[in-house]
Amino acid sequence: MGISVRLRFEVFKRDSFTCRYCGRQSPEVILELDHIIPSCEGGSDDLMNLATSCWDCNRGKSGRPLSEVTTGEDPHDRAIALLERERQLREYNEVLAQVSARVDKERKELIDYWPSRTSKADRSWLWNRLLEYPQEMIFNAMEVAIAAGKTAGFAYVNAVLKNQSAGQ
Repeated sequence: MGISVRLRFEVFKRDSFTCRYCGRQSPEVILELDHIIPSCEGGSDDLMNLATSCWDCNRGKSGRPLSEVTTGEDPHDRAIALLERERQLREYNEVLAQVSARVDKERKELIDYWPSRTSKADRSWLWNRLLEYPQEMIFNAMEVAIAAGKTAGFAYVNAVLKNQSAGQ
């Protein structure tokens, strides 16, 4: 079974989102999890056997234990790693642009539906909720708030969203 997203995040957080081998951080590098004792050598997915590693260091270490000494770096491997990093960054930026366009569109639709004027803080709050909840769920929470006459800001909408997510 793969490592859960939660465990991966806990390891990254513990290691301050920094590669434990070279000290580079995101977004300069793509971070991954590394098994200190490699899986192929019987290493577990336990928190204590996992370390934050950049893509380069993880590929360089591969399935070897840290105690194994290697020499030199193949320039071809380095070039391939750089090309891969560039490809991943392009894809990442493309996904960010798509998410931003979707959230902008959905936020405008929700603001147009909301009967009260929205402040900059309200629009920022709405942007962040659209990253967390589907637009339909926010729309439903807005309908509940409107029916209750609670349209001065989004505090009531926020409470409805939290109650809905707690009930799922």
